[in-house]
Amino acid sequence: MQFHIDKSALSSVVSTVSRAISAKTNMQILEGLYMEAKGGELILRGTDTEISIESKSACMVDTEGSIVLNASLFGDIVRKLPAAMVHIESDGQKVKIVCEHSRFELMGQNAEEYPQLPELEEKESVVVTADDLLKAFKETQFATSNDDMRIALTGVLLDVTHEGITFVALDGYRMAMSRIAGEQQLERDLILPARSVTEIAKMVEGKGALSMEIGSNHLLIRLDETKFYTKLLNGEFFQYNSLIRREHDVTVRLEKKPFIDALERASLMTGKERNGLVKLEIFDDRIEILSNSEIGNVHEVVEAQKTGEDLTIAFNARYLLEGIRVVAEEEIEMGFTDAVNPCIITPNAADSYLYLVLPVRLASL
Repeated sequence: MQFHIDKSALSSVVSTVSRAISAKTNMQILEGLYMEAKGGELILRGTDTEISIESKSACMVDTEGSIVLNASLFGDIVRKLPAAMVHIESDGQKVKIVCEHSRFELMGQNAEEYPQLPELEEKESVVVTADDLLKAFKETQFATSNDDMRIALTGVLLDVTHEGITFVALDGYRMAMSRIAGEQQLERDLILPARSVTEIAKMVEGKGALSMEIGSNHLLIRLDETKFYTKLLNGEFFQYNSLIRREHDVTVRLEKKPFIDALERASLMTGKERNGLVKLEIFDDRIEILSNSEIGNVHEVVEAQKTGEDLTIAFNARYLLEGIRVVAEEEIEMGFTDAVNPCIITPNAADSYLYLVLPVRLASL
C-alpha cells in the first residue's frame, strides 16, 4: 500500500472514525483503525462492535492495500504533523509515515482480522432534519438510566408512527418525551444506546435533512463520505403512555429562567446527604422554594399563576432542573395531582415536549 494525502484531510477523517473506537477493550484489533487505499480514496473504519464508522477522503493512490494501525498512536502522530502532504506506505505489517522532515515507522496488524461493517437486512428509512433530531436528543437523553440490569432503559426509545417520531427516555424517577411531527413511511419502535445518541449528535450538527436506515439490529446514517452504524438495544421499553395524566388538579404557569435561577440557588443549601431535596409551596401568585440542611437553609420566591388548591410538594432539585433547562420556550406549565403523584412539565406554548418527574415524600425533608 502506498498513497499521498493532505494532512488536514487525513486529520479530519481520522478524527471522525476514532469516535467509534473505545479505549476499554480486551481485543487488540479493536484498538486499531482499519485503513485502505483504493481507487483514489482513503477508506478508514473504526468500531467497538456497538458503533461502527466508515469515512472516506480523496487521495493519490500509488499502490492499493490495507492495514490496521493503533488508533490512539496514529491519531496523535497525525495531529502533530506539519500542515503538508503526508506519504504513507506499508511493507507487510510495517508502515512508514513521512511528512516533510518527519518520519515514523509503525507496526500494524492484518486488515483481514478487522470486523466487517454491519449488514442491514430488510431496512426501512426514517427522514428527519438534523435540527429536529438534535432538539429531540437534547430533550430526552439526560433521562436515560445507568442501570445495566434494565438495558432497554439505558437508551432512547424512538417510537415511529405514520404521523411522526416520539423520543422517550426514563430511569424510574423521571421521564422525558420529545416529538417530531411529520409523515413517515413505517411504524415501529427502536432503542438507541445513549452513547450512540451522543455520537450521532456530534456528527449531524450543521447538517440538513437526514435519512436513517433501520434494520433488524442496526441503524445506519449516511453523511457525505461517512457512514455511521449503531447496534439497537434489545428488550422491552416501558409503556410510557400509561404514565401520562392529561388532567391535573393543580396547574401552575411561570417563567422558566427565574424558576431555574431560584432552584439553582436553593440547591446550594441542600447538603450532599439529602440528595438535593427542595420543597415547593405553591400559592395563587407564587412558588416558594425552601431547603434546609446542617449547613443552613434557603427561601426563594418566584412569581407564578396557579389554578386549583394550594400545594406543598418536594423534589430532587437536579431532576427538576434537568427537565426544565432543555425547554426552548420562555414559559412552562406544571401540572400536579397531589403531593405524591408525578408532576408533568410542558412548554406553555408548544406540545412537542413533556417531562414527568416523581416527587419525594415530605417526610424525607
